[in-house]
Amino acid sequence: MTESSISRREFLQRSGAAGAVLLLPGLLAACGTAEEATTTSAAGPIDLAGSKIKVGTYGGFFEENFAAIYPDFTAETGIEVESISQPTSEAWVVQLEQAAQAGAIPADVSMLSVVGMLRAMKGDILAGFDEATLPNSQYLAPGFVRKDDSGLVKGVGAVSWYITLVSNTDRVAESPDTWTALWDPQWADSLTLLSQPGNAFLLEITAVSFFGGKEILATQDGVEEVLAKLAEVKPNVKLWYRDEATAQQALNTGEVAMGQFYHDITEYAASQGEPLRSVFPKEGAILDSGEWAITKTTENLAACQVFINWMCQPAVQARLARTLGTSPTVAKEHMDLTDEEYASFSGPGPDAAIRPDYRIYADWEDWINQKWTEQIFSE
Repeated sequence: MTESSISRREFLQRSGAAGAVLLLPGLLAACGTAEEATTTSAAGPIDLAGSKIKVGTYGGFFEENFAAIYPDFTAETGIEVESISQPTSEAWVVQLEQAAQAGAIPADVSMLSVVGMLRAMKGDILAGFDEATLPNSQYLAPGFVRKDDSGLVKGVGAVSWYITLVSNTDRVAESPDTWTALWDPQWADSLTLLSQPGNAFLLEITAVSFFGGKEILATQDGVEEVLAKLAEVKPNVKLWYRDEATAQQALNTGEVAMGQFYHDITEYAASQGEPLRSVFPKEGAILDSGEWAITKTTENLAACQVFINWMCQPAVQARLARTLGTSPTVAKEHMDLTDEEYASFSGPGPDAAIRPDYRIYADWEDWINQKWTEQIFSE
């Protein structure tokens, strides 16, 4: 067996399974808290063939491509997947919280942004489990297994994506290569930017572009100083967007000339003939990630773990990159991606990217939202 793929036989051997039946005694013994392990029944082996789980990912092109992969998972494991189209993590976490209170399970597994993960963990709506149940986590790059204070896994890297400087080629002959262009008066009433602080990461962009780095965000006084600078960009913004489909349409048609947008979607749209280009700014593109998380109230914890472990395979991550244009969460050395392919997904790579300061959105969420509204959306 090579590192780039895990055969069905190897998978079943690791899982202690035989034939079409998945036997997971070790997995169950290691699952989460004692209460959670009890709900999935206990010490004996369990047949997961025929199990059904609901998996949520962001809607549109993203969800469609993930759904196309699930039949292969079912063929290997016997576990059926119903693909669910979910909104942004911010909205989805609220729905999961409300559903949990009502005893409903809109999805057994969800893809959440890091900020969404932190909110979900704070709301105690996610299952925790032992990393030993995910043998394929060995292939993940550092930082893609999120644990709580007790050491239980809460989130596992699904895919990463870059937010870059995207422009309409009909309106912008030569794209700027710096985020500071967003403040240039020549783009008055021409830009589109994400409207939520927790997924726009414009605080980080502003800090790196005008304050020498993210260190200024360590204090609330510093955040306010950065917000004041960011507010100067308002005359240039024609569209503040929550829904990426809205921004994509505006960029495709030239309603807006330029803005911050997703590299993977832009590259796909450009390949389909849309007049778009994506540029990695010299200060660094924003690198954000989606993580798989299991809803605490699931009745199929073991099947959810098998699903996440399957998605961590290097071959699956390489397939996602080639299909979606996303940046893999598996370390590059384990995959068969060429350097050219990897560069097309990841530009100059994660070392050159701006990593969001997730701490401020977790610790100061209400305060930042209030200040954001006052500074960005006030007249």
